[in-house]
Amino acid sequence: MPKKRKKRKRWILLITLILAVAVGANMVRGNGDHEVPIEPQPVERGTIVRRLAESGTIEMDRTVEIKSQVAGRIMRLFADVGDSVSAGDLLAVIEPDPNKALQLSGKRASVTLAEMELAEQRRLLEQKRINHAEGIVAQEEINRAEYLYVLAVNRLSQQRLELQILEREVRAQARAVQAVQDSFLLEDYEIVSPMDGIVTDRPVEEGELVISAVATNMGTILFKVGDPNRLIVKVQISEIDIGDARAGLEAEITVDALPGRAFPGVLRRVAPTGGIGQGSAVVSFEAEVEVIGAFRELRHGMTADVDVIIDRVEDTLYLPIEAVAEVFQLDEDGEETDLIERRLVYVKEGEEWVEREVVTGLESNTRIEILEGLEEGDEVHSDARTEWDQRSGRGTEENAVGGPVGIRF
Repeated sequence: MPKKRKKRKRWILLITLILAVAVGANMVRGNGDHEVPIEPQPVERGTIVRRLAESGTIEMDRTVEIKSQVAGRIMRLFADVGDSVSAGDLLAVIEPDPNKALQLSGKRASVTLAEMELAEQRRLLEQKRINHAEGIVAQEEINRAEYLYVLAVNRLSQQRLELQILEREVRAQARAVQAVQDSFLLEDYEIVSPMDGIVTDRPVEEGELVISAVATNMGTILFKVGDPNRLIVKVQISEIDIGDARAGLEAEITVDALPGRAFPGVLRRVAPTGGIGQGSAVVSFEAEVEVIGAFRELRHGMTADVDVIIDRVEDTLYLPIEAVAEVFQLDEDGEETDLIERRLVYVKEGEEWVEREVVTGLESNTRIEILEGLEEGDEVHSDARTEWDQRSGRGTEENAVGGPVGIRF
């Protein structure tokens, strides 16, 4: 029996606790008799900035790939990633490929041999023709001699073409290094920096073989040098916002590594055509924001947030965007159109919220400019939508001229 009484008491306590929680929640929720008072929102004076917010990556505006004009082996490297260099600084020494000289010499010898072979085949063909006229050799030998002669002609043409290509390559490399033709094949070639900047990449090591940039369209990249004093941020602007973006707009740049700091910028370029990126269904346009000034704190590769300033108004009256409701005209079917009927607020007058129409100006993501209808210090309802819903039956009413209207944000 004592155990049964204890269990009964536990159930009574549990039920009592559940009822207490339910009653408390109902009191907090209220049934209209215990409303949470609305904190009035004063009309303030200040600045409204309409921004276009995007994210991108900081890059050096000018980056140069440095390649060798001659093929060969890297003998010495004098710079590494992160080093500051000046125009004319020695970066590397290349030992020209000795095989190039051997190739050139061998090809010239091949041409000489081909010329000698052609002369011999010409002599044999002429002799066969004389012997054929005298009835000494048959026509088949003449045909065979003519065939060998044509082969010799073609072989010589091929050897001469290969020699021309090789010599053209050698001449181009010689001109590139301002050397006498062929002489540079046996002299070390020095690589120097074409500009002031920082080495951002060096994908080679001493002892590696390099391909000439003259001999091929690619060539081996020895260094990448960029100018840290000229930075840009590349961003993608959605087609929804592209109508507001134009070159010359002021911008503010921030990075997570430097909280609390904003760097000045300008929208320098907007691509004339857009495209759909991988994994996205939205058309976007590439844009470049130039960092105004030199800031060593900003580095290539940093992720940056960019606010492009579309418009700005100083010293004006404003309210939070939620404190102003837009009322839209409805069509015959009761559907909202894009025609704004009016904008309204609810002004605090004594204990009442009185509806008042206002004229607005510039809007940002958080603020809206008040041009007419209110004065600085007036107090309004902080959530016009809520007040409208309570008065209009969730978004519809008859306007002053008898037409239905609706509301949305």
